This record gives sequence, structure tokens and C-alpha cells, in this order.
Amino acid sequence: MTNDTGENKENVKKTDTSRKTKTICIAAAVIVVATVGLAFALGAFEGITDPQEVPDNEEVVATVNGETVSRVEFEQALEQEKMQYQMQGIDLDSEEMSEMLSELENHVLNNYFVIPILLEKRAEAAGINISEDEIEDRYQDYVAQLGGEEQLEEQMAAVDLSRDDLDQDISRELTITKYIEQYLEDYYEENPDEKVDEASIDLSDDEIEEQYQQLLNHYNNLQEMLEEDDPDMPREQLEAQLTQIEDNYGEMLEEDNFEDIKPILREEMLERRIAQETQAKEQQILTDHFEELREESDIEINY
Repeated sequence: MTNDTGENKENVKKTDTSRKTKTICIAAAVIVVATVGLAFALGAFEGITDPQEVPDNEEVVATVNGETVSRVEFEQALEQEKMQYQMQGIDLDSEEMSEMLSELENHVLNNYFVIPILLEKRAEAAGINISEDEIEDRYQDYVAQLGGEEQLEEQMAAVDLSRDDLDQDISRELTITKYIEQYLEDYYEENPDEKVDEASIDLSDDEIEEQYQQLLNHYNNLQEMLEEDDPDMPREQLEAQLTQIEDNYGEMLEEDNFEDIKPILREEMLERRIAQETQAKEQQILTDHFEELREESDIEINY
């Protein structure tokens, strides 16, 4: 059961928040916080952090089944999110944006802290373990994202984050991701009729023909723009798009042959539609599961 109160529990778990603050920084730098595993791809939550001990003089903004979230780590995560809005020219500190800021605060508290804590506990109870090879593979993903190990190490050094610390956070990330994948697999085993497949997609011939006309128009426009040779147009990008279309559809577009290209477009559109509807369904499945976990848990919000 969730219980919101302005008073901190006297017996909350005490932890150190210094590493967590560093972890949030490095995670943002390598796009870890925003894009971790299946759940993040689905948009179910935006990131994970590692709850640490909160010193006696540190303000606690939330307690989740005994795990505490300090004001420092919460503010750090909030600033990372606010930066994304600021890059789009949105000032969340303005008076007219006060309501959006309140929503963002709730979003950060739940998606950076409450939900990951609940999921990690469930993963531990399910006996989910992460191997050293899996951790190393994810580390190499980060290296690739930043353009090399030297660049990653520079980011880590900037926030005084050790390799052991990062490995620990990677392990948490993968643990939660693996739990979500397992939960979805179990869910579909129990509810096979809810799995999105070709039979559940209603794709009409009119939709396929509309897609064909859009593709044909785009193909013709690309050719015209390349013939004009406008120096202000990104020629390399135009050529790359045209080449991709020609590789996929060959002479069928040049001959304006809808019947030949129709089965190809149908298959492509079905794949996209299945992916889109699967994502939407799994988003809802996970959202419902997160809400169940919240209802079963002892959660106090103190801000």
C-alpha cells in the first residue's frame, strides 16, 4: 500500500548518495539512463539508479520498502531531465510551466527511483543473475556509444566513477531488463491470445496503395531534387535515400508497377504494424504490473 507523508521514517535504511549522483551523470553521458533495455524502449520508465545510504543529515524524499531516496540524488536526476527540455528551448522554471515541472518531478521520482527499486527486488526474488560476460558486453556497448574506451574513461573520471561502480550499475540495469523480459514471456504464456501477430492486424488494400503512392512520390521527388543540384540541399543524404529505395524496390517504382510491389509493401507494413501494436500492448502490460507492485509496497513520498 502506498502512503504519502511529510515525515521521514526513523528507521529508514541509511546509505551514501555520492556514488549514485556520479552514476546518474555518467549514465546520462552514455545514454544509459534514457535507453536501458526493453522497458526503456517501451517508454515504461526512463532510467535506473542505485539506492545508496543516506547520511543522517540528508533529506529523504522517498522511502520504498525501506530503500531511501535522498534529496541530492533526486535533484540530480531531475536536472538531467530538465536539461532535455532546455535543449528544446523550454524553460520549466517559468511560472507558466510550473504544472509541467510538477509532473516532471513525479515522473523522475517514479521512473528513476520507485519503479526500478521495486523491479530489482522482484528480480532478486526470481533468482535472476547477471554474468561477467554480460556485464562486459554492455560495457563495450557504452564504449561504442561514446566512440571509444578512452572517451568513456574520461567521462567516468570526470565524475570519479570507478569501473567497479559502473559494473555494479550495469548489473542492476541488466537484472531489471532481464526480469521485464521474463515477466512478458510468462505473461504471454498465460495469455497467448493477447500476443500480436499477423492474424490480429487489419491491413486493407487501400492502406497499402496509399503507402505505395507516398513511396512513389518520395522517390520521384528525390530524383527531381538531385537533378536540380541545389547547393543548399544535402546531396549525400538525398543520394543515400534514393539508393536505399532502389535497393529495396528496384525497377518496380520506375515502371510504376503497384501489383508487383504490393506484396513487398504488405509484408513491410505488417512487420511495422505488429511492432507498433506489440510495443503499445507491452507498454500497457508493464504499466499495469508496475501499478500492482506499487499497491503491494510500502512507499512514502516526502516532498
